[in-house]
Amino acid sequence: MIILPEFYETNLKRELGRAEYLLLKILINLLQSIKSVSIERLATALPIPILFESRRKRISLHFCL
Repeated sequence: MIILPEFYETNLKRELGRAEYLLLKILINLLQSIKSVSIERLATALPIPILFESRRKRISLHFCL
């Protein structure tokens, strides 16, 4: 998993809920590894045990990619 600079860690933890913060860190890691901004591709790679459509909606609603 990637490490964000302390400034970002502090502010993101304050502004986002725990689940949103963890999802953001996972998404940043996925973007670095698959080098794509496609919501569908991110949803496929996202390691959360929910349906594909639910992962896709979660990404698009919370982070407006």
